[in-house]
Amino acid sequence: MVRKNEIGSRIKSFRLAKGLTLKDIELKAEVSATHVSEIERGMTSPTVGALSKIAKAMGTDVAYFVEKRNTKKISVVNKKNRKKMQFIGWGATYYSLTQDIPNPMISFLEVELEPGIARSEETSTHDGEEFALVTKGVMEIIIGSDKYILKEGDSIHYKANKPHAMRNIGDAKCRAIWVTMPPYSL
Repeated sequence: MVRKNEIGSRIKSFRLAKGLTLKDIELKAEVSATHVSEIERGMTSPTVGALSKIAKAMGTDVAYFVEKRNTKKISVVNKKNRKKMQFIGWGATYYSLTQDIPNPMISFLEVELEPGIARSEETSTHDGEEFALVTKGVMEIIIGSDKYILKEGDSIHYKANKPHAMRNIGDAKCRAIWVTMPPYSL
């Protein structure tokens, strides 16, 4: 079993990676935003019922927040062993480039976008920062009302508190190395 402040830290990281606010969790989980905030800051321990509701509201299970994890200080990930998350309707696949570092502050991902498919929810907004380096293809990054076209070798770094989105505007797969803070959980 993990400590209460680690559970809270995991909840907060997961919530921010999903782009959810405390109010979003309150509405979905029927657990007050104040209580969720106290849990995230390690000020209180969640009951099993509250933790179950919070996990369900974020689309995961309780085990994600309470299982003891490998506490390595070095992460080596072989290409064939990367965790991946696919967004079929959006044509995106995220690959985790690191794993098993306890309480990471950032995440490193490879993002692959199919051509011609737009994201259904046009933008996301969350605390933190994002950085991308396009390694193949052409990508459009939209931040607020501004659009940036990035080709192979181009990079961008921005505060993620403005509405932002990405899409492949080329005719072949596009790939980018993506760094996010807070971490994005796969």
